[in-house]
Amino acid sequence: MKHLRITVDGKSYDVQVELLGEESTAVQPLIGTPVRAASVAAPAAAPAPTAPVATPSGDGGALLSPLSAVVVSVEVAVGQTVTAGQPVLTLEAMKMNTVVSATQAGTVKSIAVKAGDAVDEGQELLVIA
Repeated sequence: MKHLRITVDGKSYDVQVELLGEESTAVQPLIGTPVRAASVAAPAAAPAPTAPVATPSGDGGALLSPLSAVVVSVEVAVGQTVTAGQPVLTLEAMKMNTVVSATQAGTVKSIAVKAGDAVDEGQELLVIA
């Protein structure tokens, strides 16, 4: 058993912690600050992941970056026809890839980035018309 003092929200509590694998299982009462039993809530389920979609700008079909990142790959070319929801490029931030999808069907008119480029949140990536 280990005797510890834990402070939570400015209140100190004296506690004893049983270390697994210890021979002694005797519990000794503590004198001092009372220990309140803490209820532990089950962790909430994580929300289902959604595919990030580039933000459409007010300028026709320009797609804006949803986050600051580095362009990993561009899956479309100028003049290519795309459908709404089709992946158009992949961004990487904090070692996590984010697939950016077209927000509308149309033809790729211009591409403002290439693999390896750093982009800021809200920066124009490409235009679909």
